[in-house]
Amino acid sequence: MYLFKRLLVILALQLVILSFISIIFVFNFNLEREALKKQSKQFTELIAKQAGSFYSENKKNFNPKDFLVFIDKSIGIDELASSFAITRPNIISIYLVKDIDSGLVKAGVDKNYQKDDKADINRNTKFFFNNKYVAIKPFYINNQDKPYGIVRVELDNIPLFFRTLSTNAVFYLLLFLILNNQAFLFYLWTKKKRPAGSDLEYIKETSIGSIKIMQKILKQIIDDHDKDKINK
Repeated sequence: MYLFKRLLVILALQLVILSFISIIFVFNFNLEREALKKQSKQFTELIAKQAGSFYSENKKNFNPKDFLVFIDKSIGIDELASSFAITRPNIISIYLVKDIDSGLVKAGVDKNYQKDDKADINRNTKFFFNNKYVAIKPFYINNQDKPYGIVRVELDNIPLFFRTLSTNAVFYLLLFLILNNQAFLFYLWTKKKRPAGSDLEYIKETSIGSIKIMQKILKQIIDDHDKDKINK
């Protein structure tokens, strides 16, 4: 019975530690998602600018597929996505305003040709969150007031989920080991017989190794973050 109770305590402790690490992971994942949204908007703006120039120069004689072939050959979708540090878009679509107004296509835009967040086409809920991110940008030709078309880019958040996990896997593992180590030290502290008044000295003695390890981890994280900023 004593061993069973001890096992339950250990399992409960592991659950608490894993829950804490999961909260940190969700925080990191949300940061990555916000960065993806910002970079996807910039990516879409560039595509829209190129689309406006393409259709202006070619006098509207080309269909959307022709433009996508042109942009892939001239710049390269993979290279362009990599330069914006985003996952490869699942879908890049060009919709002409005349087709949207006639109801021929559903682009997920409102009456001002901006993204409609409530449109079903812009959502795909899996794992309790919307795993699809859609960026939409209108483009114009010949300085017209009304857009000639819109660029629609769809990205999947699931690859971002695994990228966040793999990027921080070492940190999560070390954090798991450190927290378990601290819990074990606390257990020893409660069990070990020691002279009265020596609590503070005992805590310092048993925790100094873990503190040094945490300092090294934090320093490594800061250095990696600075390197990422420089590379960007």
